[in-house]
Order: sequence, then C-alpha cells, then structure tokens
Amino acid sequence: MSEPGRDLRKENYRLREKMDPRYKKAYEEILAYIRVNTIARDQETEAAVNRFLKQIIQAQREGKGIEAVTGSDHKAFADDLIEGLPKRNVLKFAGILAIILVGVNLLFDYTIEMLFRLIDSAPFTTTIRVPSFITEMIITAGFGVAFIYLIFYVYRQIAFRRWSFWKEYGLYLLVGVGLFLIYIIFSYLVSSIDIGPSLEINMFLIILLGVAFIIAGIVVFKRRNNAYRY
Repeated sequence: MSEPGRDLRKENYRLREKMDPRYKKAYEEILAYIRVNTIARDQETEAAVNRFLKQIIQAQREGKGIEAVTGSDHKAFADDLIEGLPKRNVLKFAGILAIILVGVNLLFDYTIEMLFRLIDSAPFTTTIRVPSFITEMIITAGFGVAFIYLIFYVYRQIAFRRWSFWKEYGLYLLVGVGLFLIYIIFSYLVSSIDIGPSLEINMFLIILLGVAFIIAGIVVFKRRNNAYRY
C-alpha cells in the first residue's frame, strides 16, 4: 500500500476509536460489507471509509443517531458508498485460494499415506492413474472456487439482516457441508476411473508438487494484494 493509503488506514483506526459503542456495531457491519465487495487495501476505498467515519463522528458530536448519516437502509447506503470503487474479483481471489487448496490436499493426503507406509515398513512409491489424478486436482480446485464464491454470495444476500448467530452460521455450515458431500461423491467416482496411462512415482515428489502449489498460490496472492488487483 502507498504511503497515503497507510496514513488513511491509521487515521481511520484513530477515528474508529472515538466512536461510542452504539455507533460501532452499525459501522462495523457496513465496513465488513465494503471490505467484501471492494479491494480492501485500495486507497480509494480507504478514502471512502474515511469520509464515512468523519460523518459518523460529526453526527455523534451533534447527538444524532447513525441513521442521520446512513438512513434507515444500511445496505442501500453501503451499496451507494461502494458504487464506483474498485471491485473485488471474487473468482480470481477464489482461484488463487483453490491453487493453495489443491496443494494442501496433496500435501495432507500423501503425508498421511507416507506415515502409514513408514509404520508398515512399506516403500514410498505409489501407482497413480494419470487421468484420474489430474481430474481429481481439477475437481478439488473447482470446488474450492465454488465454496469461496458461494460464501461471498451468501454473505452479500444476508448482510444487515437481524438473524440469530445459529441461523446465520448454520447457513454457512449448510453450504459448506453440502459442497463437501458433493465433492466426496465426485472424488469417489473419479478414483474409480481405471483408464489411461498409469505412473509409478515416489510420494515425496507428489508432496513436493503440493508444496509448489501452496508456494505459487501464496506468491500470486501477495503480488495481487500488493497491486490491489484481486
């Protein structure tokens, strides 16, 4: 982030600390909505948040409620505020995390498998069916993208609704469990594919491939984060 951007974030933090608790809850709900829908570290976004904070502080000094700034519909106010601000590309963001997820999946699965082989004094080589191995990685990445996208989508739909904790997070859990069960079914079907060339490979190499995916995902994420593009 540029120096002006960092200064704005510091000022925004100081202004937030001046707010009474009765203003903070509404402010934090609106801020979370803004962060989800815009590039959080962008200077334009910070400037918009800064103006919003100053309006709240002014309303607080005058003894007015936050509705004097936002109106009765907080979601409509937030949508108007982020209009024209740099938007977060959820699919790109999810794609980067999906690469990391594929790496974590390979690393976890084959590390566990190697531990069992170590206990049984078995060799660390395994035979993989190339088409099913590649298809499983694609499916893992696809479901990773779908999960992140759906979580963002659900959040946008239920933002500012006065739902109970259990109702809100129960919906997220339902989405997550539903996708996970579908993923398990697809993975099982893919693992039963017995066509195409097979390859005998040391599991260390598959673990290294997983580590490479994780590192690549983190590097791309940091570069995009610094460039405010995801």
